[in-house]
Amino acid sequence: MIPRTKTVQQPELNQKDLLRRITNRIRQSLELQEILDATVAEVRSLLVTDRVMVYRFDESGSGQVIAESIQRDRLPSLNGLHFPADDIPEKARQLYLKVRLRSIVDVSSGLIGLSPIAGAGTDDLSTVDEIFYRPVDPCHIAYLKAMGVNSSMVLPILHYDVQAKHNREQLWGLLVSHHASSRITNKRELQTLQSVVDQVSIAIAQSNLLSQARQQHTREATINRVSTLLHSLPTIELQAALEETVNALQGSGGRLYIAPRQTHDTAKWLTCGIQPEQCGRDNLIEEHPTFTTWVASESDIRDSDSDEPTTPNSHSLFPLPVRRARQLSLSKFSRGAEALSPHDSSKPVTVTDLYLVPALAALTPVFQSTPIRGWLVLPLCYRSSFLGYLSIFRSQMDKEILWAGCFNSNENQKFPRQSFEQWRELKRNQAQPWTANDIELASSLGHHFAMAIEQYKLYSQVNALNNNLEFQIAERTAKLRQSLDQGRALQRVTNHIRSTLELRTTLQTIVREVRNLLDTDRVLIYQFTNESCGQIIVESIEGNWSSLLESGAPPDFFSQRQIQFYKRGKVGVIRDISRANLTLTQREFSQGCQIQAALIAPIGVGNHQEDKALEIPEEQPLWGLLIAQECKALRYWLPYEIKLLQKLADQAAVAIQQAELYERSRTVAAIAQAHAQKLAIAAEQQKALFGVITKIRESLDVETIFKATTTEVRRLLDADRVAVLRFISDSSRDCGEFVSEDVQPGFASVLTAKIHDHCFSHQHASQYYQGPIVAVADIYQAGFKECYVQQLAEFQVQAQLLVPLLKGGRGTGSPSQLWGLLCIHQCRQSRQWESSEIEFVKQIAVHLGVALQQAELFGQTQQQAEQLAIAFDNLKQTQAQLIQTEKMSSLGQLVAGVAHEINNPVNFIYGNLSHTSQYAKDLFDLLHLYQHYYDDPVPAIVERSQLIDLNFLEEDLPKILKSMQIGADRIRQLVLSLRNFSRLDQAEKKLVDIHEGLESTLLILQHRLKAKPNCPSIQVVKNYDNLPKIECYTSQLNQVFMNVLSNAIDALETYNTNPTFQEINKSPSTITISTHFNHSSIRDKKKLGSSQPANNPLLSPYYVLIQIADNGSGMTPDLQAQIFDPFFTTKPIGKGTGLGLSISYQIIVEKHGGVFECISYPGKGTEFLIEIPTEQSQRE
Repeated sequence: MIPRTKTVQQPELNQKDLLRRITNRIRQSLELQEILDATVAEVRSLLVTDRVMVYRFDESGSGQVIAESIQRDRLPSLNGLHFPADDIPEKARQLYLKVRLRSIVDVSSGLIGLSPIAGAGTDDLSTVDEIFYRPVDPCHIAYLKAMGVNSSMVLPILHYDVQAKHNREQLWGLLVSHHASSRITNKRELQTLQSVVDQVSIAIAQSNLLSQARQQHTREATINRVSTLLHSLPTIELQAALEETVNALQGSGGRLYIAPRQTHDTAKWLTCGIQPEQCGRDNLIEEHPTFTTWVASESDIRDSDSDEPTTPNSHSLFPLPVRRARQLSLSKFSRGAEALSPHDSSKPVTVTDLYLVPALAALTPVFQSTPIRGWLVLPLCYRSSFLGYLSIFRSQMDKEILWAGCFNSNENQKFPRQSFEQWRELKRNQAQPWTANDIELASSLGHHFAMAIEQYKLYSQVNALNNNLEFQIAERTAKLRQSLDQGRALQRVTNHIRSTLELRTTLQTIVREVRNLLDTDRVLIYQFTNESCGQIIVESIEGNWSSLLESGAPPDFFSQRQIQFYKRGKVGVIRDISRANLTLTQREFSQGCQIQAALIAPIGVGNHQEDKALEIPEEQPLWGLLIAQECKALRYWLPYEIKLLQKLADQAAVAIQQAELYERSRTVAAIAQAHAQKLAIAAEQQKALFGVITKIRESLDVETIFKATTTEVRRLLDADRVAVLRFISDSSRDCGEFVSEDVQPGFASVLTAKIHDHCFSHQHASQYYQGPIVAVADIYQAGFKECYVQQLAEFQVQAQLLVPLLKGGRGTGSPSQLWGLLCIHQCRQSRQWESSEIEFVKQIAVHLGVALQQAELFGQTQQQAEQLAIAFDNLKQTQAQLIQTEKMSSLGQLVAGVAHEINNPVNFIYGNLSHTSQYAKDLFDLLHLYQHYYDDPVPAIVERSQLIDLNFLEEDLPKILKSMQIGADRIRQLVLSLRNFSRLDQAEKKLVDIHEGLESTLLILQHRLKAKPNCPSIQVVKNYDNLPKIECYTSQLNQVFMNVLSNAIDALETYNTNPTFQEINKSPSTITISTHFNHSSIRDKKKLGSSQPANNPLLSPYYVLIQIADNGSGMTPDLQAQIFDPFFTTKPIGKGTGLGLSISYQIIVEKHGGVFECISYPGKGTEFLIEIPTEQSQRE
């Protein structure tokens, strides 16, 4: 029965377009996820439903939504969520697989439509059969309603693995369409979706083939890398190959156990990553009976099984198709070295969770401290040989699963879930199963490990045989070469004697060569110091035998009988010390030194005669003995060894004679060289003395002379420090200061150090006037007082040479004075001062005294010259001031005279202007009366009035007279200002108005304040305070104002040359004049600080402060420090004398007792502060 519900008419399907797009997507992309995402999007756009998704089954029957296209505002997303196996029971999954059942559910009608494919399971498949409807299960309806779904359609997706051993179809997943409202699905839609599902199956097969190809490529690459490491002879990289294998199998650790080849051999093993504990102290896990039994039993089980694969569970193993010999007893597994005799290929034994395998219960304690759960064991066999085990461990891991709704995974789902919201399940300590790919890769790698180990063992055996053969050949060759080496050694000793004259080196070479040639334990040379006594001088020892060179032999070790024997050139041969004819002392000494045998050859200084029959050899002087000793055991000395020792003793005698001759020649040469060295030192000292005298003649600078002298003296005497000490007081010699030094690097400097000595000065200072020199070889042995020794120790002094520096005396006309000391310090060790060194520094001190006297005379002369220069500068300055004062006085007289001459005619003009104005007014009034009463003038008057423009004349004449009056007033004011500026009648101190003097100066400088072609006008800002009249020299004070204001104008004209209009508007040229009346001086405020009250009657009377500031370029601190110096000017030649501010400073500071300061900063202008006390009488 078909449900009859009201639905929306669906658009017509275009099957061909949909299939073409999906097919193109499969062809264009090799990634399955991209194909599935595109498929669900295309299907949902075609069906116009709220959700289309692809659901994939897991091996356990549960599944996950892996692709989804959804209408967000209609249904929630299920992408990435897992669903338990109970949601789709096993029966339903079998229907999906066997008949390819499609289901269509309409919740509103309560019906489910089922449509199996006809001919499912055969090659003849019909497209779509009828859809059969029946009532849907209530649990199914509740399940869909909880999802918010009212209609659904499900199509199975099958997968056919063409590479599987048993080619059978598998249920891969489902294509699901959900809609929030009711919807009718027709056969055409079902047919179209079935075609889409078929294309998806093709894409899945294609993706599986691609994945398998990639896995195969990765597996082969891994095998190649491991194979390269394993087959790289002669050094097989087993450790690197093991690490590569563990990484390839995703393991956390691994072990390679190499079984011993022989029973008495020991096993070898390599480890990587996480490892279990050892089974006992020295037992390996591979040698544990439980391990060998488990591997053998699992191998037998796999051999008895068929070739059909089994499904792995928590502790099951994948099949091992290789048949193993079952005849091996389990007892062979107890040692682990002969457990297996398989063929040359084997497959691993695996366990997913070793804690679930009962057979491994005895081994689990060694794994409990590690995270290891999974274990793969691969027996390594090559042909009929068992080589060992390759083990790979896998650690447990935490696994997180996102479920669609919360449920209990340990119980069957009896009721549908009420919510499908995301639920996060965390499974801790989960084991990682071994896959078929892991088994196959491990088997391939194990085959390479087995071949490599077998190859390595064969290679080692061949090397061992070769080494043994080479050793035998080398041993025989060594014996053949022994005789040749002895001859060559004798030749080397001879050549060495001829090439060197160093006796000890030659003797050491002889004993070393003898020990090597005779292969004995100790060889030494004994030298006689007189007829019966001697000592050991060189020795060569092989092994841990005691040294006779260190312990020494008794002085009279050899008896007179033995000495006479050796003087005749006889060689003493002792094969057994215990049986030799020795004295008691010799026997005890030999036993203490563990001497078993000895060979003794004499060393004579004359020619040795060999023994002849019936002749008594002539005795020769005996220098010593060449002795070879055997300490390990008794020794039978061969004849060639005795002859070799005698020959080497003769060569030692030759070397001794050469050394004695060489030593004599060296002694004579040393005496000559010492004499020549003394002459050279004396010449060098004379040269240095001449250099000091030259420095004294060339320079009168004492510091330069001292520096050159200390440097040269320290160099010649090889001292650690040479310094010049100057006494501070002439009457007392307790205090001094080091004024110059030259010190060896690494020692403290004493320069500028103050010396306060009350110990040494009392003892030696009085003697310095007679010129003695204090030479101290060791300050700690000189008997000095403790205070003086401590003072010298501070400067690291251990020996010193003190020479007095006397100034004046003979030939100078002045008494001799002790100026200081020339100190030569030795800081490294004590020192004996030579008489030539003392004489040398004494001559240096004499010439330094002459230099001091010359420097003092030069200083006096230079001081007199400086005084004359100062007097000349003062005279020059005084003359310049007198000239300036005379110029100002003359200018004042000229100004006063001009002012007087101008004032007389101006007064005449000014006095008559008022009368002239009145007369002109009377004449015009009379003219108006004529015009009023005689309104018809004669033509001549009319013509004349028009010619002179009578009306204009009447209007302009009063203006002319007014202008003349104004001009006369300005001339009178100018004359008054000139008279005020000159003040010739006020040369004495008078009470003066400061503002009047400032205004007079500004009036004179008015023409310089106006604008010029290249300079803008200068504005004058006046901030005048109410000032009383002050007592001062008026003309001098006006001169100061004139100098300061003129300099300010000059500075502004220089700073503002050719300015722009914007610059003028932004910063116009300005001179600011401010006056203040203060109760205290700015000088006193600086001394007392801000905390002192300003009105202190004890300091001074009241003060007037004048501040004149400009906004020019300002001055630098260096320039500001020189502006008050005489003749200093920054103006071009001819523009200034450099005396203006200097004279102004004297006028304000010296004449008026005031303050004259300058405050200036570059770019911020300059300000002059002029402060004058109001009453000069109190100041005086």
